[in-house]
Parts: sequence; C-alpha cells; structure tokens
Amino acid sequence: MTVEELELLSFFGVEPARVDQDIPWPYNDFSYLLEVGGYTVSFRIAPAYKDLSLSVAHNGSELYSVRSVSIKDVRYHRDADRETLEIAVSDRDTIWFRLRPSLLITQEAGECSIPSMASSLTSIP
Repeated sequence: MTVEELELLSFFGVEPARVDQDIPWPYNDFSYLLEVGGYTVSFRIAPAYKDLSLSVAHNGSELYSVRSVSIKDVRYHRDADRETLEIAVSDRDTIWFRLRPSLLITQEAGECSIPSMASSLTSIP
C-alpha cells in the first residue's frame, strides 16, 4: 500500500484508534473518526491486508458507505491547499476522497473511454 501513516494523519487531522497499541504500521488496524462540516466520517484501514471501509453520515443518516477487501492501493495526493485520497479498489475502479475545502467522494468504475463520463457518486457541500 502506497499511503503512509503520516499522510493519513495529515489528511484526517486526527490520531487514529489502533486495534493493538503495540503493533506498528502497516500491521495494525487503524480507525479515523471525525466531524467535518456537520458530517461524520469514519475510515478504517488494515494496510497489511489491504482492507478498508469508509462511511459518511449526516444527522445520524448514512449517506455513503463502502467496504473493500484486498484493494489494489491507497495513494495520497497533495496539491496546493487540497489533500485527496485515491482508493484504487481494482484496476478499473477508483474512489477519490477529499475532506477539505469541502467533502467530496467521486467514484470511477469500469472502462470509460470518455473521461467526463466517470460517475460522480457523491458530492457533499
């Protein structure tokens, strides 16, 4: 997995909960829970197993949820004032996740010959 522990700390801005305090990255499970603009974001990652889950809720109602096992990769991108996680679920399926300046989740699925045809799954102001 390409993403590093410090990159996730920068992206989420909170310390993760660890399943076992004595086991280091990447062999532990890490859970990030935070509030962003009225939305509750939960992200769990087990880097050694390449498993993750992501959910976004608002006022107790779940708006988005994904659970993936044996994902291809997670990559961290920083451009000027934006940080983005690229979750490569497979060779053909990718989730782009941003927290700031506004929460955004975009999913590209399957083969798409026209870049603008990639589906925007969830955009939350």
